[in-house]
Amino acid sequence: MKRGIAILAAGAMAISMAACGHAEGSKGATKSSGNDGSLVVDDSFDLITMDPARSFETSTVSILRAVYQSALKFVNNDMSKPEPEVCTYKISKDNKVVTLTLNGDHYFADGNKVTVDDIVYSYQRVQGIGGNPSFYLDGVKIAKVDDKSLTLTSEAPNPAIPYILPSVNLGILEKSVLEQHGATLDSKDGAEQYLNQHSAGSGPYQFDSVAMDSKVTLKRNAKFKGDKPRYDKIIINNVDSSTQLTNLKAGTTDIAMSINSDEASKLTKDEANVSSGPSGSTTFLWFNADSQYGKIASNVDFVNAIRHALNYDKYVQIYGAGSEQAYGVVPNSFLGALKSSDDNKYDLKEAKKLLKKSGYNGEEIQFLYSSDDDEATQVAQLFQADMKALGVTVKLVGQPTTTRLDTFRSGKFQAGLSTWGADYPDPSDYLVFAPNENIAKRAGWYTTEGAKTSNGWNGSASADKITDLVKAAKSASGEKDREKAWQDLQTALNEGSPFIPLVVQGANIASSPSITDAKYDLLNSIDYTTMR
Repeated sequence: MKRGIAILAAGAMAISMAACGHAEGSKGATKSSGNDGSLVVDDSFDLITMDPARSFETSTVSILRAVYQSALKFVNNDMSKPEPEVCTYKISKDNKVVTLTLNGDHYFADGNKVTVDDIVYSYQRVQGIGGNPSFYLDGVKIAKVDDKSLTLTSEAPNPAIPYILPSVNLGILEKSVLEQHGATLDSKDGAEQYLNQHSAGSGPYQFDSVAMDSKVTLKRNAKFKGDKPRYDKIIINNVDSSTQLTNLKAGTTDIAMSINSDEASKLTKDEANVSSGPSGSTTFLWFNADSQYGKIASNVDFVNAIRHALNYDKYVQIYGAGSEQAYGVVPNSFLGALKSSDDNKYDLKEAKKLLKKSGYNGEEIQFLYSSDDDEATQVAQLFQADMKALGVTVKLVGQPTTTRLDTFRSGKFQAGLSTWGADYPDPSDYLVFAPNENIAKRAGWYTTEGAKTSNGWNGSASADKITDLVKAAKSASGEKDREKAWQDLQTALNEGSPFIPLVVQGANIASSPSITDAKYDLLNSIDYTTMR
């Protein structure tokens, strides 16, 4: 299952979701000290594997980022442009071929240099194992060109590849070490057991000890040739989220990874430094575009009336620190994001004008939300209040998240609330909102042509209207052209689609007052390699 699907199913933020552990963590940890060269972190573990080719759990990401370098990386939380880490890159004009070239000497923990063969093998292993991360390289042929470069060739145009390569799942592992411990390029690969306890990467840290139910300790990679990391050791403890704040205030941990927005807002500067920022998760309203299921909610004027009847700032407040209004479906920090939208702006006078134009006649709107999600419940209640001010009657239909997702997937419910979390930080991951695509189908939004194979749904004029813009977004090449094409598409979505973007959810990490460089990282939760 793709990460975005998993997040959508859970109705949670892309990076702050984790299972609660059993250990109390810092009670048995080395007490933090600003002088002993160690960093103590409380996190809520959902660790299953430390094999980058298999791992797809939230709390593994920051650990693997510290241990494995990638060909490319994002700098300063800027998701709009990948930067070199181990390689530079070029992409062909037809968006089918990405060429990676080694940008210097990089060394694994055993002192061996990182080679093109290591990169090719690492990528082919991800493909061959066929685990959760394998979709990143679907339809991509990996080939060595020479001792300095390799190519990734896609069957179809794929401008997202450079934005996918910074993923920790595509970290670079040492081929010879993998082969010594049972690695293969197919499902029979046997290197996972070794990788669960030993690192085979070129990052600034390597594993010291791994107990996936309680504690992971990282130590410096003495062979690392880049800027040396700040800490000799990083001790990451599995701690229930409810205990992390207590540990932080008591000084038994340096960083708390699972502080919610309410807790973060109450911390004073004397108690902790809080780093917040928008995540890759967009929370949105949806309305069924097929009149047989959406009824009045399928009317474009009705949906646009609602766009102008929402108190957007209040929805942002529900999600707290780091959250921002979503002006389009693509998160604000991604390439092609909208920076503002007159279509998604509170204007009750305009909303009432559009509502009258829609022909609304007091019909009750059934609104689906996750009843086991406190923030979703607050949003639903606020939505009901906003609609009352508009003159629209809303019946809230709360269901447990898993049930709600099944109801949404049926494509037969009238309206509701949902969240899409990015699989990777590129706008192409949001084509799911285009007509005939994954999320659009759940909202009954088909083109006339697409409806012919929909098994009962009808096409809509609003979907037909944007097909050229969808094609342009798919085919655009180069950052400037892609940015414009995606902004044009999202503007059209805000004018006539059944989706209303609400909030790009925020995320927070809290650190002791003495630590000033623990920054929230959209892709990795926290990037220990930048702490110096």
